[in-house]
Amino acid sequence: MRKVKIAFLWHHHQPVYKNPLTGIYELPWVRLHATKDYYDTAAILDEFPRIKSNFNLVPSLLAQLDEYANGTARDKYLELTLKPATDLTVEDKNFILLNFFMANWETMIYPYPRYLELLDKRGRQIAHDQLKRIQAYFKAGDFRDLQVWFNLTWMDPYWREKDELVKSLYEKGRNFSEDEKQSLIKKQLAICGIIVDKYRQLQDRGQIEISTTPFYHPILPLLSDTNNAAQALPQIVLPKKRFQHRDDAKTQIQKAVEYYSRCFGKPPAGMWPSEGSVSEDVIPLFTESGIKWIATDEEILFRTMPKYNGSRRNIYKPYRLDIADNKLNIIFRDHSLSDAIGFVYGKWKP
Repeated sequence: MRKVKIAFLWHHHQPVYKNPLTGIYELPWVRLHATKDYYDTAAILDEFPRIKSNFNLVPSLLAQLDEYANGTARDKYLELTLKPATDLTVEDKNFILLNFFMANWETMIYPYPRYLELLDKRGRQIAHDQLKRIQAYFKAGDFRDLQVWFNLTWMDPYWREKDELVKSLYEKGRNFSEDEKQSLIKKQLAICGIIVDKYRQLQDRGQIEISTTPFYHPILPLLSDTNNAAQALPQIVLPKKRFQHRDDAKTQIQKAVEYYSRCFGKPPAGMWPSEGSVSEDVIPLFTESGIKWIATDEEILFRTMPKYNGSRRNIYKPYRLDIADNKLNIIFRDHSLSDAIGFVYGKWKP
């Protein structure tokens, strides 16, 4: 049997959800994905010490995890979870009925009888003007169970196996108490606070490498110069007013390196440019910030070096760029394999 060597680079990214005017997070995805994905994706490697992997952590995600962990991040979904079910207003109930089923129904609602029961009671397809009528069918206990299940279903099976509280709530399934609900949220926020520590632990023992991304996930070539768009799309209609902020692009990289260094005790060697976007004029910005390698998509290689279109084998090796005496290593992802892992294999039967 021939062995295949493959490098996985898991990209963990969330945009900034905090509204700068109100200080409130508009969406709960950082908090919910913290318990569903970010910790256990790394922690599972404890069971397989010979397997090595790579993770890309975007600073805008890390900063938001820190705010949830220290109690300064708030979002409406969190506030309405913590609010006693008996104190919910008509508007609160409408919001919960509309939004607390935001999950993959097939994998995160259908397997749990009580959550499915609540979905059926609300209805699979509803209009906003129906919510006030529907809430009359929900008692306080129904709303409390819905508050719990919306957060509980985002708890990865890892926590169901490793954490007694989460395990007990899954087993109980219904008729949750306000104390249980409060305990679940405390656990959720505590997990937000241990994610960086877990990755640093795996990094320090040499099992993973962690890379990062420009701080707020900007498209660097366009931030540097909007005319860069014409390099990839010669027929594109460019903005009438050319936008050029190369110093801002450099700052985004430097801020990422500084934040990463505070989190992980040393500067990053690698970087995944936001959306894999690169151009010749931003390459020196990486090397000036101490970055040794970047990763991007195979299409970048094929568009840059058309002669390689004849063989996909050419993407399975590293390259070195030398632009204006700035040397930078670069690797290219297998686009089809990446999409299959992200969108296809998860639907297959084991």
